[in-house]
Amino acid sequence: MEKRYLRYSDGRYEADIDITVEAWKSMLQNPKIFGPKYLDMILKWYYEIDHRATSQAIMAKYPSELKGTPYNGYVIGLTNRIIKYLNRFEVIGTQGNESKFIVPFEGWYEDYKEGNHFVWKVRDELVQAIEELGLVDEKKFPSEEEELKSCSIENRKDGKIIMRYTTQYERNSINRRNAIRIHGTVCQGCGFDFEKVYGEIGKDYIEVHHIKPLYEGGGSVPINAETDLICVCANCHRMIHRRKDKVLSLKELQKLLLANKN
Repeated sequence: MEKRYLRYSDGRYEADIDITVEAWKSMLQNPKIFGPKYLDMILKWYYEIDHRATSQAIMAKYPSELKGTPYNGYVIGLTNRIIKYLNRFEVIGTQGNESKFIVPFEGWYEDYKEGNHFVWKVRDELVQAIEELGLVDEKKFPSEEEELKSCSIENRKDGKIIMRYTTQYERNSINRRNAIRIHGTVCQGCGFDFEKVYGEIGKDYIEVHHIKPLYEGGGSVPINAETDLICVCANCHRMIHRRKDKVLSLKELQKLLLANKN
């Protein structure tokens, strides 16, 4: 069996994991590999924004389902099954021991206010396999920017807590993903490229804008990622929605940018 080695650079772990979408689909349909507990674990990460989260965040979100800290053990168990099934390679970690998480996940350290936490992100090929097999429960998707909530708590300067009730519209992460595949991650308004400006931390980042506001649809509506969505940077997205009485079109936004270009 081929030995592949985990690489570490600037807080990020990488390895050559060449498992295809079709191979993931085959394994997802094999209960000897993705048994219920392993599939449930992967889907918990899948439903997070950008399919990534820390294990601490997942544990906090599903406390009633936990006994101790099971996810490291689950990842080891799942990866052992994957490696045995493929019978092609194993990954050796930076300390010389086998590395398990890197097979179904990508991973890196990310700074939070509470400290330095490790982020797990479901591999793109595995995400695509999950979607192509229809293993997705759309009711579990978060909104594009935050978890779908019926109310939010806001702290004002005098310390008074205000409960604000609002209507929010669910955004399907499959539509977002398809929009990025079609339009890319360079802003369609101004051409801003997060990765070029910010480096690795900006890779694959972009905001997705609905050309027709969701509130005009009166409920759930079908979305064509190519014609109904555009990819824009945060600045352009804010300018599109700047006026309360009008949402700018992409052409109108581009015209403004051109008119005010130095």
